[in-house]
Amino acid sequence: MHRHTMRSMNVHPDGDTWLGLTPDPLPVGQVLQWAGRPDCGAVVVFSGNARDHAEGRLGVIALDYEAYETQVVPRLERLAEEARRRWPDLGRVALIHRTGSLSIGDSAVVVAVSSPHRDVAFEAARWCIDTLKSTVPIWKSEMWNGGESWGADAQHVVDVPTGDGAIPDWAGEDL
Repeated sequence: MHRHTMRSMNVHPDGDTWLGLTPDPLPVGQVLQWAGRPDCGAVVVFSGNARDHAEGRLGVIALDYEAYETQVVPRLERLAEEARRRWPDLGRVALIHRTGSLSIGDSAVVVAVSSPHRDVAFEAARWCIDTLKSTVPIWKSEMWNGGESWGADAQHVVDVPTGDGAIPDWAGEDL
């Protein structure tokens, strides 16, 4: 399987997996167009956008994302591999996250999957974004009127769960 790793938005992906971490604005429309294939009748795209509030915080004005860069793409690769294992009919998979300062409305993360059928595409896309948030070392700082703090939903990074219960050979890597 060919993979494209993105560090710059100037490179167009090819193959069936597009993974990346970038300080540049995310190409949500380009990802949508890329994700479709002639054999896939369903494309599901999720864009996680910076919003103007968080739990207990009104007036959020900006977000800043930091990442343990050397671990992000390898963990995205594991996530994409596990998604393909769980849903063998997946066509294309895109998992791209932004770093740096974002304004309200900017896309922080885009996940896209394609499949011959919508049920698989919806399930896989939901699993991918939920698993990305818990397994990839990316953290959010929120700035709001009167303060700044790491996001209320920050959590400890865990390993990508495998459906067969096996302990992956990469488990226990130091972050």
